[in-house]
Amino acid sequence: MAYKVIRHPLVRDDLSDITTLIGEYAGYSLALNKIDAIEDALNSLVDFPKIGSTRDDILPGLRAIPAADKAVLCFTVDDETGVVFIICVSYAGSDWMSRVKARV
Repeated sequence: MAYKVIRHPLVRDDLSDITTLIGEYAGYSLALNKIDAIEDALNSLVDFPKIGSTRDDILPGLRAIPAADKAVLCFTVDDETGVVFIICVSYAGSDWMSRVKARV
């Protein structure tokens, strides 16, 4: 069964912030390549939603996986509805745990 990926509204801001961070440091060409890699990882959750281990200590059912070298994707999986809910995308050591808690 293929799952549907739904993003928290602030994930758009996460990706924009990552683009700016990388773009100002290493150039926007590299930044866009990183965003493409992150998007590929997000899209792969359609077929592989149970990747990684759960982080129930932060939020019941939370999964946090690495992507694109320095990114962390945080999401939950609802098997009944077939939905993967992306809570946040962080990069370069940003505090994804606090961001998850603030968004749920």
